[in-house]
Amino acid sequence: MKIMVCGKGGTGKTSLAVLISRILSKCFKVFIIDSDESNLLLPAFMGVSPPKPLIEYVGGKKEEEEMERILPDITKVLARAKEGIRIDLLPSEYVATSKEGVSLIVIGKVREYGEGCACPFNILTRILLDNLCLEENEIVLVDTDAGIEHIGRRVEEVCDGLLVIVDPTIESLELASTLNSVAKSLNKKIWFIANKVTEDVKTILLNEARKLDLRIDGIVRFDRELYISCLKRKPLKSTLALNDLKYIVSKILNIEV
Repeated sequence: MKIMVCGKGGTGKTSLAVLISRILSKCFKVFIIDSDESNLLLPAFMGVSPPKPLIEYVGGKKEEEEMERILPDITKVLARAKEGIRIDLLPSEYVATSKEGVSLIVIGKVREYGEGCACPFNILTRILLDNLCLEENEIVLVDTDAGIEHIGRRVEEVCDGLLVIVDPTIESLELASTLNSVAKSLNKKIWFIANKVTEDVKTILLNEARKLDLRIDGIVRFDRELYISCLKRKPLKSTLALNDLKYIVSKILNIEV
C-alpha cells in the first residue's frame, strides 16, 4: 500500500509520518519517501543520517520538460528488478534505515538560490511510486511537500490513498477540502487526522470540518514531549500523540497494532 501524507505546512505531517511508521513497523516493512523539497529534518526525527538524494542516482536535477522526456530512461535506471522498482535493491547510500527498521528515501531538496522550481522532484516521486514493486507486507508513506503542489504533478494517481493532516486552523481545513475533492475524483481512499488539538478548540474544529463535509477520522492531542523533541532536532519522543495514533491507525487500516 502506498499512502501520501498531505496537508498545509506546519500541521505536523513529518512528525506524524515518523510516528505512524513506528507503529506500522510492528506489523509491516515500512518505507518513508521524503518528497518535501524544503524540510531537511525527517532524517533527524528518525534518528538516521541523511541518505543521498535519489535525484542524484538518476543523473541529477533537470528541467521539467527534460524530466518528462527521459521518463522511460529514469524508470529503467531505477528498476533493478524485472517486475519494477524495488527499494531494497537500490544502492545502500540512497537508503537509510532506523532502529525500528523503517527505511528512508529522500527524493531531493531545493538548496541553491535560483536553482529553479521543485517540479522535477515531484516528477521523480511520481515515476518511483508508479513503478514501485511492493510485497504484501510492505507499506510506503510519502511525506509530501506542504500544500497541494503534488496534485499539479498528478502524484495522487499513483498512490492508494491520502492521509490528510489538519491542525486547528481554517486554512488547513480549506486545503483538506481541496484534497478531498481530488481523492473523490480519482476514487482514492482518504482519511483526515486532526493534529495538535487541545480541548478548548476540539469542538470548534470538528464543527468547521463538518461544514466542509470533512469526516475527521481521528484526533491527536497536543503533545508537549513531541513538540520539544522536534524543537531540539532530536529523534522523536512521544507518549500522548503516539497512543492516539495507535488507536487511529488500527481503526482506519483495520489492523491490530
